Amino acid sequence: MKVMVLTPYLPHRRIGHGGGASVRDLLTWLAKLHEVQVAALVRPGEESLIGQVEELGVSVAPVKFLDRRADGPARLTLLSDRALAWARSLRSGYPWYVEKYWSPDLSRQILSIAERFAPDAVQVEYLQLALLARDLRRWRDNRTSSTVRLILNSHELGSLPRDRRALRTVNPVAAFAARREARAWVRLQIDATGWADRTLCVTPEDHTLYRSMGGKNLVTVPLGMDLERIGADWSPGPGHRFLFVGSFNHRPNRLAAEFLVDSMWQDVIQALPDSKLILVGRGSREFLRRRVEEAQWAVRGLDALGFVDDLTGLFRECHLFVAPLPEGGGIKIKILEAMARGIPVVTTPVGAEGITCPEDDAVVIAPFDNRFATAVLTAARDPETGRNRARRARKIMEDRFSWAAITEQLTAIYEGE
Repeated sequence: MKVMVLTPYLPHRRIGHGGGASVRDLLTWLAKLHEVQVAALVRPGEESLIGQVEELGVSVAPVKFLDRRADGPARLTLLSDRALAWARSLRSGYPWYVEKYWSPDLSRQILSIAERFAPDAVQVEYLQLALLARDLRRWRDNRTSSTVRLILNSHELGSLPRDRRALRTVNPVAAFAARREARAWVRLQIDATGWADRTLCVTPEDHTLYRSMGGKNLVTVPLGMDLERIGADWSPGPGHRFLFVGSFNHRPNRLAAEFLVDSMWQDVIQALPDSKLILVGRGSREFLRRRVEEAQWAVRGLDALGFVDDLTGLFRECHLFVAPLPEGGGIKIKILEAMARGIPVVTTPVGAEGITCPEDDAVVIAPFDNRFATAVLTAARDPETGRNRARRARKIMEDRFSWAAITEQLTAIYEGE
């Protein structure tokens, strides 16, 4: 079967965020079963990374996409494109973030790729590309006897984090803006399910919420983890090292890190003076420098490593993975990876949703308040209980989140089931 995957990010090795890493894993496993072509938006400076995607056994059709790294004349083009996206957003009622991923030229390029490749199925990654899914539907419907299946993988409902942000925001103007943006996402989300033959929800919670909005043709298919590549080999060293991983360009990760550094850490370091908090991910060093003078990091038991190519050693040697996520939606890849690697996890209900529940007793789930620090300290002082939880977490990963099972489910959807 010929499968075309449309993604807003080029899934190279240093992609640096969970969603992009999951698309890379998806391609790896789809390529074992199908002929796969990736239509990927390629940003300035990424052209040399295309080979890192082709090494997965797929062909790549790059589509030039300008972002904030554009300079010179391209910068003027970018500003013009963004202004046109605002105008379209005002007319359509869809989020500006979605409109910026559509243009007549971008649409023509995507349809041309589809025409040349002649796929049996097209999978569009992320709701932000839903307008291109709409164009692919029109293209499909205008072709004689076309049987192309159109699949839209939502990843997360854009309305959900905005609604959660509104509930947490004290400023009434900011809360109003978040609710308004959430309504725009709801409009887009409902319409998008009419353009795809199937819309994938990555959690049962997303499925229920999406259906309550009026979404149709929904099916729950989680994101997964490459369990053949990632093993559970937790073996913490001396002291107490706590790990948080995420792209610091993503608001929920910044909020979690702010809570860790500004609120939780003082309680932990007072109770366990040998503790160290390690922040990892693109932008983590800049984040920590803005909050604490670098000369004070070691004194206060803090460190930030930036982007790290191979996280194996950190997951193996740290004592706990701590992820106090206050908002966001969909499946949190960082939680999946920590569970797959066998490190005990402490997270919030938002971090655990769609993955595990308190009855599983596979991770510690604590509220986003001062009780989170208490939960972290309790877990840190009882490593044997943590080890048992981590074993249960790895079993959940094997039973529910292996890419081998997920790609078989996707293949059935491509075939019309």
